[in-house]
Amino acid sequence: MANSGFNGTTITIAGNPETPLLSCTYDDSAAEVDVTGAGDAIHSYEAGIPNPTITCELVGANDAAVADEGALSIAWFDGVTDTIASVVITAVSRTGSLDSPLTTSITVRPS
Repeated sequence: MANSGFNGTTITIAGNPETPLLSCTYDDSAAEVDVTGAGDAIHSYEAGIPNPTITCELVGANDAAVADEGALSIAWFDGVTDTIASVVITAVSRTGSLDSPLTTSITVRPS
């Protein structure tokens, strides 16, 4: 049975399960479009075009590369799944420090 915890969440990019997953952020934001008219008493806004950014952090090195493309699926442990039909990897960052694991951060955007 699913719960509200993160443990058990999985992410797949271009058919490749990215493991072992440490963290995942799905940020879906849009520009704030000011549609205020001259006769309005307060500002009015509408949402612009959505601009999702997904970042995940993994333990160890990974073979993901900038410009790799494919579908994205995040199966959150609470039972919700986020999917985007076509994404492109826009950033890959590997880091490590003394007595700590090597980690890889992957950022993807819709393509």
